[in-house]
Amino acid sequence: MDSIASIAGSLLTTLFWPAAAAVSLSVALGGRNVSPLGLLLVACGTMAAYGLDRLIDKRSTDPPNLRSALILGVLIASMATGILGCTAWWRFKVCGVLALVAGAYVPLKRIIPKNILTTVAWTTATATLPFSDPPPMDTAFVASVVTVAMIMLANTILCDIPDVEADRRDGVRGVTPWLGPRAGAITAVVCGLLGAIVASWFGRWGLAVTALGLAVLAILLARNSDQRFYRSLADGLVTMIPGPVAFFFR
Repeated sequence: MDSIASIAGSLLTTLFWPAAAAVSLSVALGGRNVSPLGLLLVACGTMAAYGLDRLIDKRSTDPPNLRSALILGVLIASMATGILGCTAWWRFKVCGVLALVAGAYVPLKRIIPKNILTTVAWTTATATLPFSDPPPMDTAFVASVVTVAMIMLANTILCDIPDVEADRRDGVRGVTPWLGPRAGAITAVVCGLLGAIVASWFGRWGLAVTALGLAVLAILLARNSDQRFYRSLADGLVTMIPGPVAFFFR
């Protein structure tokens, strides 16, 4: 029973939580203009990418039962992503590029800062795939895309702070391993505040609250860089706030 509960918890944090966050950001960008098929594509693609990352990155530490469950989850999510990505030529092209990034993420993050890789991938996916047609590039939408990029930068930096020593030991490139926990937290504060300002200017309140919340968490982490609880709060903010607020109050 403990093994089953442990596997379920790992699948939740590795596959389903990131997928929910990606869907939430997608709704924040598109509001009621996103399509169910597009949201399902974003969710499946996120699960495939994060599951594959864990399979490669922790291949020598995860127990066999968990790896089997992850392999099954990645296979199902990948097949669904491939099928849904073929519904439009432009979707297929975006999915192809993102699949290359996901497949090469583990070695790439030792060359390119992983904050940049993750931010570009998430922003590209949430700003394109959820829509039935390519979204219009008006000023408000562009500002929302910029805010999502700031949110992802702040969130990835926050998530790296408790693991800075492990990242340095493994040769992983990123803002926090390069600058240190305190400077990384300050960078996250700046990104969060910039995102909040841009989103507020265009009335994207879900994104604004999320970005501001990440800035506050970054301040708290600057004072205590070992608090992993703040990392969970950051992921919770990105999952629970932007989509629902945009859907009901935009």
